[in-house]
Amino acid sequence: MFSKYIATARMAVRGKTNGGVLYMFPDMAMRVMYLLPVMFIWGAFANSGYEVEMTVSQLLSYTWVNALLADMMIVNTCLSAWNYDTRSMEMFTRPMSGFGQIISGTVGEWLPMLTLFSLPMFLAAPLFGIRILPKTVWVIPSLILCVSLGFAFEFLFYCVTVRVRNAAWLTCVIRSAVVSFFSGTVIPFKILPFGMDRWMDYQPFGSLGGAFLALYVGSREPAQIIPVQVFWNIVMWIAAVCWFRRSRERMVSFGG
Repeated sequence: MFSKYIATARMAVRGKTNGGVLYMFPDMAMRVMYLLPVMFIWGAFANSGYEVEMTVSQLLSYTWVNALLADMMIVNTCLSAWNYDTRSMEMFTRPMSGFGQIISGTVGEWLPMLTLFSLPMFLAAPLFGIRILPKTVWVIPSLILCVSLGFAFEFLFYCVTVRVRNAAWLTCVIRSAVVSFFSGTVIPFKILPFGMDRWMDYQPFGSLGGAFLALYVGSREPAQIIPVQVFWNIVMWIAAVCWFRRSRERMVSFGG
């Protein structure tokens, strides 16, 4: 039953590494270029005397783990493309579930980066004084719920692009900006002023990478994170399945 999805994931791995390992170096370099200055900023931020509820160690670990698992913190699939290359149309021509195709293919695309970049950087973290081990084993279900919710949002935003048609690229840009901020992956909610973290944790995007990372470094308790993630997974997956079934009939290919 699952063999066809495993085969899809295997093909995605080959597609990602088809140009060779050197082809992946620019992406790795970009992640390092993001990682180093942000870590320097956290150090300067802590030395400025501004009081926050997170230690420097937590902030550094937060940023490091986010860079290692960036693909999983905010899920992006081929559905996030401009919808002009007909890739999203292909899933309707195969005798497989559209949800299963997208999820298995995306997971397959993650594996090369996780193996060649994330794993070595994880092992090297102690050399830079980064505490890399999670504070609790609850990070495992939290990560699963984070990824699951990320896929639900992908299908929801795909339905939006189907509806807006020629504004698909604009929708993609707005979506990236909104999700990056409201997910808490770039700026931890704990350091936001005016008590913003009190409500940011409970909005749907807050159950993505920011929730997992907060649990990972110990700035939030499992009882504050897991129930909210479960709730938004149920709500968003029901919405995604229902809207996707209605939107697929409106699918339009714009050509190349």
